[in-house]
Amino acid sequence: MSEKVFVESLDPSYQYGYGVLMLKVIAEHALSELSLGGALEELRILVDMRKPLVAVRALLGPPLPPIRVMDCARVQEAADGIHVVLLDEGQAPFLARLLREKFGGSLEQLDRWEVVVPAGAMPAKELERLVVSHPQERMGERIMDALERVIPVGFRVRYAEREGNSLLILASENPIPDGWVEEVKEALRKPPSPIPPEKMEGIRRKVEAAEILPKFKEGAMPWRL
Repeated sequence: MSEKVFVESLDPSYQYGYGVLMLKVIAEHALSELSLGGALEELRILVDMRKPLVAVRALLGPPLPPIRVMDCARVQEAADGIHVVLLDEGQAPFLARLLREKFGGSLEQLDRWEVVVPAGAMPAKELERLVVSHPQERMGERIMDALERVIPVGFRVRYAEREGNSLLILASENPIPDGWVEEVKEALRKPPSPIPPEKMEGIRRKVEAAEILPKFKEGAMPWRL
C-alpha cells in the first residue's frame, strides 16, 4: 500500500526532529483507529516549532453513496407482511430509527435481527430503496476528529480552507498572518517528502514502550514531551 501520511518541517534544521516523527505516528494511529484509510487519498502535515505552527492538508477520497435498506437487510414479502432481516449489524441503529419513523408502533419485532412491516404499508421494492444512513456525513465527522487529534490542544487559533476534495487547516498559539498561509501553500505545491523508514524505527519503539500517545491526547505538544 502506498504511503498516505507525510509530515514535514518548514524549518530545515528540524527536518527529522522529535515532533515531526511523533506527529507521523499520531496521524497514522488516528487514521487506523478511526478506519479512515479508504476515506483519505493523502494527509500532509507541515510543522514549524519556531512560530509555532501546524498545518494539515487532507485530500479526501471519492464521496460515499448512501446506504439503503437493500444494502444492509434482506426484504421478504410474506402473508403477514414484509419481513426485514438485518444483515449488517453496524447499520442496526439507523435501520431501527428509519423503520420506527416510517411505521411507528405497527412494526412487529420477531427478534433482534428481524421485524415485520404490516402488509400494505409500503411496497417491498419501495421499502428496499429507503435510505438508512449517509456514510459520507459520518465520514466527515471522523475526518475532523482525526485532524483534531493531530493538532495540539493549545493551538486554538485556526485558519481553515476547503476547495474541492482538499481541506486545509492551519493552527497556532498565535494569530496567523497571511504570510504563514502563503508559506504553507507554497510548500504544499511541492511533492511530499517521505520520512525514511529507519528514522521512524526508534520513535515507534519509544511510543510502544512509554505509551506516549495517551500523553499527547491530554494536550502536550509532541516536541515538548
